[in-house]
Amino acid sequence: MLAVVLAVGQPLADASRSGRRPPWEHRGARTFSPRAAGGGFAKHPGRGSAGGSPNPTLPFPPNPRDRSPARGEIPSLYADGYACSTACRPYAAEIGWPLAPFHRQHPLRAGLNELRPGSLHVGVDIQARDGQAVYAVQPGIARVIAASGPNARIQIGNYIYWHTTPTVRTGELVSAFATVIGRVMNGYGHIAFSEVDYRDEYLNPLRPGGTVLEPYGNRARPVIGSPAIAADGQAIVAAYSPQTFVRRTTYVTPVLAPAAMAYRLYDSAGTAVTPLEWAFRGTHLLSWSERSLIYAPGAHAPGYACFATRSICVPQWIFRIAGGLAPPLPPTLPAGRYRLTIYAWDWADNATALDTSVALGPHGWKPAGRFPRALLGSAP
Repeated sequence: MLAVVLAVGQPLADASRSGRRPPWEHRGARTFSPRAAGGGFAKHPGRGSAGGSPNPTLPFPPNPRDRSPARGEIPSLYADGYACSTACRPYAAEIGWPLAPFHRQHPLRAGLNELRPGSLHVGVDIQARDGQAVYAVQPGIARVIAASGPNARIQIGNYIYWHTTPTVRTGELVSAFATVIGRVMNGYGHIAFSEVDYRDEYLNPLRPGGTVLEPYGNRARPVIGSPAIAADGQAIVAAYSPQTFVRRTTYVTPVLAPAAMAYRLYDSAGTAVTPLEWAFRGTHLLSWSERSLIYAPGAHAPGYACFATRSICVPQWIFRIAGGLAPPLPPTLPAGRYRLTIYAWDWADNATALDTSVALGPHGWKPAGRFPRALLGSAP
């Protein structure tokens, strides 16, 4: 089977599962404005918004200290050299979205690797209306994995369509963008869209050169909050990815988690004293067993119940930027002041940098912010 159900309303994955160069800027996107007549849309976001994400959807306000990285300061999110981080579009897969209109952008409610109660998210959530028709993006033979329940889903070729009540049967021949394969389940307001390779390993559905979800674009850079630092060199930070393509159905499109985060430490002369250390790099599905090394206490998605009952749902994304998958700030450097630069990427490869002054003394790094007690002493 492709997934196990551990939490209502979320597509989940475990280790035992078995069975583009995209146009980053979509000029037709409009941003949601609560002040627009009838709760509609406005061409320019209101004060306090981030990109097109309105203020009520933000976990915290945009940080005025965030900056754009200098040219050559960091690599592309996708330049990690791993197979299918880019390209690898499945055979016969057709460009477009699994919801009509097929060749216009649709809003995203969640991305790959976002934390769930029993897994890391195995695809992208596409905002939709209950009962909306769902179409295949690749022709093939339908396989109804689950016909009902919170994770009702259908697989056709390399793609899995979750939270979809099937209108096809297993073994039925499906044509891309022609056959209605199912309808969005009542109360769900979205479909989850996953892609697997020939080994049934999940891929990033938004990867450059391999995605079918075009047009897709985002012009809003990630937002990074102020980090909290422990004496042993651990650091946590809150961050989120606002979106310029925002819609309101029964709820307003939320912000996403960043696609990747990393840090680098510089001395007082501006010379790097560490390499670029990746806290996580989401070009592929990350391991559920590493969740507590990626996410810090307090990180959570709004959950199914929020989106089913409220118009505004706000996630809290808090990451172990140092001391999780990335090493803690090194304790063996000469005492003095350093510059900690934290980086965040989104799925469109936009990046943000945040510079923070930190100090190393005889008893370790000078603590800053509110560092979780649960993580004290847990650095590798």
